[in-house]
Amino acid sequence: MPPTATYEDIKAYQDNVEKNKITPHRLPPCPQCHVESPYFKLHAYRERCFLVIVDMLIQSAYCTLVRFKCPGCGKTITNYPDFAIPYKRYTRQTIMGLAGTYVETDKMTYQDAVMSQDGVPGYAHSDCTLAPSTIHRWITGLACLVDTCRTALSLVLQDNPVSSVCRDLTQIIVPFCKYRSETRKNQLLRCRNLMTITAFFQETFNISIFTKLAIACAFT
Repeated sequence: MPPTATYEDIKAYQDNVEKNKITPHRLPPCPQCHVESPYFKLHAYRERCFLVIVDMLIQSAYCTLVRFKCPGCGKTITNYPDFAIPYKRYTRQTIMGLAGTYVETDKMTYQDAVMSQDGVPGYAHSDCTLAPSTIHRWITGLACLVDTCRTALSLVLQDNPVSSVCRDLTQIIVPFCKYRSETRKNQLLRCRNLMTITAFFQETFNISIFTKLAIACAFT
């Protein structure tokens, strides 16, 4: 079974939204005027459709995301739950899990990455399945999160200056069979760096980098 958030994960977050338990305190300061996040004001709610995998079927699950506004400059900021990545419909567990499996396994192909013991996940009410090219696009998007990686790495080192994260990053390589151009090589390398930093960040702060640093994310 491919990695995925569950309906229960999304419902639990939705229950917290409805009980007004979502606060901005775990967000970083405003990137424009540097006002600290506890001063952010509730701004709006936005419904989002997420894709979860249930019994090898890709199904929709709706959830309300909470947006806050900085009182200093008026910038609006979305609070992303642990299962979300900005601008993506699949859950963080699926994107990071399948993309990570591909970049961290030397001889794996994109076709192998979408395949599990039970087959390839398919869309409900359709004959289509999760395409290998989707993994390719996810990796390209994750590779764009340079600022997120830089900020997360800085926070990890501030918390633990003797962390082995830098040593681990210097040992990352990309096999020749994974790319045909220098551009793709660099994208794969940055994606692997993100996977490594994410693991250290989660262990250090017990929170997803996309929840903590969502306003630093900039997919292209």
